[in-house]
Amino acid sequence: MTPRERVWAALRGEPVDRPPVSFWGHVYHRESSAAELVEATLESWREYRWDWVKLNPRKHYHVEPWDVRYRYSGIPGEKPKLAEWPIRAGDDWSRVRPQRPDAGALGEQVEAVRLLRSALPADVPIVETVFTPLAVLGEMVETPQELRRHLDTHPGPVRGALEAVTATWVPFVRELLRAGADGIYFATVDWASGDLLTAAQHRAWSRPWDLPVLQAASGAPFNVLHVCGRNNLLFELADYPVAAFSWAATVPGNPTLGQALARIPGAVMGGVSQDGALQAASPGPALAELRAALADTGGRRWLAAPGCSIPPGTPAANLHALRDTMKTARLESRA
Repeated sequence: MTPRERVWAALRGEPVDRPPVSFWGHVYHRESSAAELVEATLESWREYRWDWVKLNPRKHYHVEPWDVRYRYSGIPGEKPKLAEWPIRAGDDWSRVRPQRPDAGALGEQVEAVRLLRSALPADVPIVETVFTPLAVLGEMVETPQELRRHLDTHPGPVRGALEAVTATWVPFVRELLRAGADGIYFATVDWASGDLLTAAQHRAWSRPWDLPVLQAASGAPFNVLHVCGRNNLLFELADYPVAAFSWAATVPGNPTLGQALARIPGAVMGGVSQDGALQAASPGPALAELRAALADTGGRRWLAAPGCSIPPGTPAANLHALRDTMKTARLESRA
């Protein structure tokens, strides 16, 4: 199978020669332009030959149009630090306006998709990271708890801001697909976890704005919902119109891959703990998680991946071992 054939078959629950696999993470000192991001992404793909590529732009690209700024040290592997944010009080939400989907940081990501699509083989799918509108608002304040308070104290201005972000995201997603993305990787960040919202609160504050964005991507075959964090609300989002669901399946309190396969209609993505087993000094712990995920899913409707973005400095030997083990998974998944 080609990578595209393998991924498409896994998404549909059809037989595969082996489960598809991909890993991704930030390269903080090489994310400041479309060209740099694509160059770093291609270097990783050439080393590991992943079955699909998740374009992993800088953490805050999606809030730069609303004047959020981060400070970079230039040191490889060191996270940028929040420097400027626009929302200091609840009334400030009324100043959030729609932005052009093809300019600034958003235009840069459209160009990155275009450059990556032209450089990768045609049979390697691409997904681009897009954040839910509520998650975008969560980056406009110093801490997520401030937005959480404003949901109660300033609901009208917050709803207006959600409408402005959604009005930006809908045409932006269409631009990404026109540039060559096979779908979006739609990430919730903190906002689909019981640690911040109840299921009812998520239905009130996220779902009404998530669905128009997903509708804009509805013609794409490889849309992924990434439900971040612990105590996630994955099953509350099981009817979201995506091809695959991604989450930290190894974290206690979250559903396992097997539990999710029994309750969601799409494929599952994950199985390896990016901050735990993957960071071990040897590949053994990560390979154990990979084999457990294979056993849990039977190798069907499963895309092997991390639970979230992998840290800079992740041991290359562990990534190579995971990739190489997929070759033997061909026989196990047929058993």
